[in-house]
Amino acid sequence: MRRSLLLLAGAAFVLLVFSCSRGGDRAETSSMSSPSPAMDITSANGEAAAAVEEEKAGNVEGETLSSSAARTTGDTSRRFIRTADLRFRVKDVVKATYSIEDLIAGFGGHVEHTELTSRVDNRYTTPISADSLLETTKFTVMNRATLRVPASKLDTALKSLARFVDFLDHRTVDAQDVRLLLMANRMTQQRVAKHEKRLTEAIDEQGRKLRETVTAEDRLLDRQEQADEARLSNLGLEDRIAYSTIVIDIYQRQSTRHELLADERNIDRYEPGFFSELGDALHDGWKLLVNVALFLARSWSVILIMAVIFLALRRLFRNKPLSAK
Repeated sequence: MRRSLLLLAGAAFVLLVFSCSRGGDRAETSSMSSPSPAMDITSANGEAAAAVEEEKAGNVEGETLSSSAARTTGDTSRRFIRTADLRFRVKDVVKATYSIEDLIAGFGGHVEHTELTSRVDNRYTTPISADSLLETTKFTVMNRATLRVPASKLDTALKSLARFVDFLDHRTVDAQDVRLLLMANRMTQQRVAKHEKRLTEAIDEQGRKLRETVTAEDRLLDRQEQADEARLSNLGLEDRIAYSTIVIDIYQRQSTRHELLADERNIDRYEPGFFSELGDALHDGWKLLVNVALFLARSWSVILIMAVIFLALRRLFRNKPLSAK
């Protein structure tokens, strides 16, 4: 008995020691694996700060390069003329035109040309009575406009125009590098300037030789015109580089318009038939009868007075012969 109790006590002691050791290992493991509240707050603040910095960086980039059309390669010597050509259908051409003009003005651009027209697709008349025609006109309202926007806003403007598109026919965007053309114009100006200087010196040396002087001055004038043309060409190129051109051709679904017209060709030749005239006569007679009845109803007081006067006179004239006898 005593031996059995000792065995049970020993087994209980061993189980207690084993359970305590397992609980300590679990607590240590949990304390090592789970972060503290301070660590959670620090990491969350770091991620939020990184997100804010990324958003700020994105906003700065969006302000400096507001569209992908403004991005260029590392070669800053390239000079691009960017143009776009679009044709699409809209719900209402007039409303879309006004909205697009306001949109372009908001980007710092302007409308260079706009032409709002109605194209007649078909027009025909249908007789609906003896002297009347119904004119049916099928037409399409359209507008072709040339818009100028800053080159850095081109892509943004094109994306903004997408909200007006009901059906897109085509969208073409071109970028033409004109650096060589600009260089050629500058070289022309330099050559002409040198030649102009030599011509000026030659004219001064001519002295009294009128014929040679006149010829040299004519050549000098030609060179000056060449220099002016090259300079104006460069100014035009610089303007096209700074402001991109967007040509839009918008239209809406075909519309139909009906209008009642007089058939002047059939007025003289038209003669109503017998039954048509009979019906018109009966209708006119009925209207006359109604008008007479209404006139009598309105004049009842006058008729009553006239009747009283008539009866009084009649009685008076009847009584006079009797008194004379």
